[in-house]
Parts: sequence; C-alpha cells; structure tokens
Amino acid sequence: MVGEGVSLARCGEDVCVEACAEEKLCRNLKGRGLLFEDGRIDVLEAAYLLARCKARLDGECGWVEALRILGSVESVDLFHVYYDLRKRGRNVRRGVRRSTLLLRVSGSRTAEILVLGEGRPVTIEWLVEWSRTASGDGKDPVIAVVDGHGNVTYYHARAVTTLT
Repeated sequence: MVGEGVSLARCGEDVCVEACAEEKLCRNLKGRGLLFEDGRIDVLEAAYLLARCKARLDGECGWVEALRILGSVESVDLFHVYYDLRKRGRNVRRGVRRSTLLLRVSGSRTAEILVLGEGRPVTIEWLVEWSRTASGDGKDPVIAVVDGHGNVTYYHARAVTTLT
C-alpha cells in the first residue's frame, strides 16, 4: 500500500518518524540532514512525503495532511517551492535566512532561493541586499515567485554593485 513505508507522528511542535519500513528512504533522509538522530524530521520534508503519499500521519496522507502539519509554522509559498523542486528530483533543503531554500546546482555550486508570494511588497534595495549577501556567501541568487494558484516561476538574480 502507498505511504506504508514511513509512519509520522507529532512530537510536541515537531514531526517525528515513528516507524520506517523503507530503510533506503530513511537512510537517504539522514544523509541529506533531514532526519535527525532523535527521530525528528524537517517539517518541509515531512509535508512533501505526506503530499506524495510516501508517508502517513495517523493513517492518512495527501495534500490536506501536508498542509495540516505545516500549520502556522511554515509558509505555504515556501512549501510550494520545496515541493516543486523535490518533485523534480532536486536536492533542496532549508536555507539559513528567512524564506530561503538551498539547492545543490552542480558539483560544489549551490543556489540560494528566495521565496516570494505574488503581490508581496518588497523594495528593490532589500532585494539588492539579499542578492549581495547570497553572492557574498558563494551562492547563486535565485528568486522564486509563487502565484495565487501555487505555480512557481524562477528568476536568476544578479548581484548589483551600484544603485543610482
């Protein structure tokens, strides 16, 4: 049966792996730093597994369960981008800055993805500062805009040296 490989449970405000029948999947999650020694799993990855029915929470899986565990903890826009990239088989994880994800591009190259919801007001100065910071950290800056339907559009951001 689909989703029987990983059983999830609430552990306080976190999500934990209760049982893992798919050893390869759990080994992969540990290797990518998404499954911790104490059994906690990154909530974005837990939501992805639930949405894809690769895991179950209280015997249920699907998008409703995925959105339920995100609750007020995570941005739905951030999850849409995470889901989109994971569905494409990409190695993505949570970024260090708010509303960001890190994506392994190739070899040692990593992109920092800033997730913005369509219509969210941001200043050009703020975007320039984020782009400079990401570039300064050796990351390729990418902006992901999520529209009202959950569709994601990616833009490569270039570091700006002067603003007049």
